[in-house]
Amino acid sequence: MISFKLQSIIDSLKLGDILEIKRALYNFSEYKSIQESEIDSNKEIHEIVESNFYDTLSALLEARMFEHFKLLLDYSANLDIFIDITKIPDRFDHLSIIHLEGITKFQVGDIFTAIKIYNEYNLLEREFPLEKLELIEEIKKDKLIMSNLQDLFGRVSDALIYYVYESMLRNILQLFKNWMPIEEDFDNEDRIMGIFNNYIMYGLSVGNLGKIEDFTEAFQREYSLSNHEKNKNNEKYIEIEFKNRIHLVSINNIEQNLNKFLSAKDHYNFYNFSMVLLGGLGPEGHGFTYSTPKGEIIEICSDRKETRAIIIKYKEFLKQQFLTKLKIELEKKNINKNVVVRIFKFLSEILKPKEMINYFKTKVILKQISEFLKEVQNLPDFRGNEPQKLITKISNAITVILRPIEMVDQFKCRMNLIEEGKIKSEDIAKLTSLKEKSHYDVLRERFFFQNQIKWLFKLYSKEILNFRKKEE
Repeated sequence: MISFKLQSIIDSLKLGDILEIKRALYNFSEYKSIQESEIDSNKEIHEIVESNFYDTLSALLEARMFEHFKLLLDYSANLDIFIDITKIPDRFDHLSIIHLEGITKFQVGDIFTAIKIYNEYNLLEREFPLEKLELIEEIKKDKLIMSNLQDLFGRVSDALIYYVYESMLRNILQLFKNWMPIEEDFDNEDRIMGIFNNYIMYGLSVGNLGKIEDFTEAFQREYSLSNHEKNKNNEKYIEIEFKNRIHLVSINNIEQNLNKFLSAKDHYNFYNFSMVLLGGLGPEGHGFTYSTPKGEIIEICSDRKETRAIIIKYKEFLKQQFLTKLKIELEKKNINKNVVVRIFKFLSEILKPKEMINYFKTKVILKQISEFLKEVQNLPDFRGNEPQKLITKISNAITVILRPIEMVDQFKCRMNLIEEGKIKSEDIAKLTSLKEKSHYDVLRERFFFQNQIKWLFKLYSKEILNFRKKEE
């Protein structure tokens, strides 16, 4: 018979409740008392606990509760369990579901999150046919693929390569079989690759504008035509037309990038090439462009106007900086000096010393000032000032101070930092993001899937063709 304390551990494991597991382990370790009959059946009890432990790990993977999965792994020593990953039931089935749903439901981020966890905790380890070692060794020769895998998942093992370029491709092959009756030309590699030329992911619009060579030609043509004027005025930027878009280009940046791109073989970088001023993918016609290791020029921008802050940053000031600037702006608007002093003193008292004042706090500050003016409007200093007109002047002054930094200014600021050697051109994609996803994430994930499609048709073109023939 199993004691109550041991039974509570088993029950908590079945529930998969981490807090209950922790509580049960604590109670067992603090007040450990195993009956003599339990000592005789200790091995059997351990097997029961271990079986439930691995079942719970599997359930947490299935539920995609990866943080809880990590915590439970940490408790293995408390349960005297030496982790054997192969004992976790259905771990590959759970990962396949995440992969397939990630593609069909456009939840691509879930795929990379899951594979990274599996790779980190060696969950991809398994025995695989010896003949597949040839495939793995061939893939290892591709420096770009290996750089991409390391960038996305960290340590690159044979098991990771096997999963990505065998198991995942088999899943995709099955999707092809299911989609072919609906979609025409799904047996065509170019058609599939075409998906990556224009799509939306993570709220970002992505577009393939063409080849680096064509972009370079457009730049050199425009630069040659205006070179005399640019040198005369010592200007560092040039506007060029490419793919029905007007691009702003840093001359120094693009020349450096072209030298790097042409001199480096098998380079794995995404260099920033331009900012799109007009005609771009975004609602306001803006966007950033980047080169890829495949020699493409890719434009990325937010697909929604309300998320235009993806590129635009707002000015932000500490309390004292903000108040000093506000005082100057109020005086410029011919507001009575005594009124300015009163407002300055009021804000000094209500704003916290280390508070950062930005565009998004404008409404709150104006509301507080408005309430203050209602209280003091009958005092001598405020007589003759119409409260609404005064609020309008104050509002205009705050807007001037906290207005957003123009996109062009931000782009030029980044180009200056590159020129000064403080950041690299390939860092720009990492610094530009929407919520949790950066332009860099989009570029490297896009590159990953392009490689997968290439290998899919290299390994299984005959099978794909046979699918089509059967449908016909």
